[in-house]
Amino acid sequence: MTKKKALAAVLVVALVACIAVGASLAYLTDNDSADNTFTVGNVKIDLIEQQRAEDDDGNKTETLEDFEQNKILLPIVGSAQGESDGLGLPTAANYVDKICTVKNTGASDAWVRFYFAIPSALDDGYETFNAGLNILHFNFGNENGASTFGNTWKWMDGGKWNYFETTIDRVAYNVYYADYMKILSKDETTTQAVIGVYLDKSFDVVTGTDGSKTYRAFNKDIQMTGMIGDDGNVTVTCPVYAVAVQAAGFDDAATAIKDAFGAKYNPWGTDSSHWQTE
Repeated sequence: MTKKKALAAVLVVALVACIAVGASLAYLTDNDSADNTFTVGNVKIDLIEQQRAEDDDGNKTETLEDFEQNKILLPIVGSAQGESDGLGLPTAANYVDKICTVKNTGASDAWVRFYFAIPSALDDGYETFNAGLNILHFNFGNENGASTFGNTWKWMDGGKWNYFETTIDRVAYNVYYADYMKILSKDETTTQAVIGVYLDKSFDVVTGTDGSKTYRAFNKDIQMTGMIGDDGNVTVTCPVYAVAVQAAGFDDAATAIKDAFGAKYNPWGTDSSHWQTE
């Protein structure tokens, strides 16, 4: 956090009354005091990542469990916008669950912002924002089968994406962020911000006669800078982040977060560019 706020507690001190009433009662006195107790508010959140548990046959169930890292990305088979299960989650093969919510575990009501970063090489961001050219797609959350996009999470402002670009661990990222559109009360959990990712059907790996690998999508080579390990394997990381600010005194999340953290706040603390909104 780059800017901290201190809660000013007003302490009320009772004055001691000291009255002399004649010589024979020179030391008859009286006093009174009171302790005024205040509980200092605090804001604390838990970013929750989940996935669907699998049965003994490897089929996804409708039971959620903690998210496990190092999922294998393969081009999707079917459509992520097609058939869904009872949870409203896609049933398409090779769809990777990444169900993100935020829980208020502190003592005070809060405004919440959620960030989702995707490698720039795999996302068509600034300037065109053509989702049809995304290589790695992510799906917005759902509530009772309806999208939370624009309903409980605000991903756009004035027709522009809440978006900026930065570098994290030497990898260029396009970052999308969303403000929760209502105050998150104590012990309450947000609706889903996102539910998962999937690799575009156009993605392919071409191995040359010398063993070299070329990564392609939409009939173009992809530069996987910073994502290829010493073993030659590609690791794709999509960092997520959430911040929260006390709700008291603020009318919306954007104002609260701007006032608390500053304009154009990048939670990873690296240089940023191409901000579409503040």
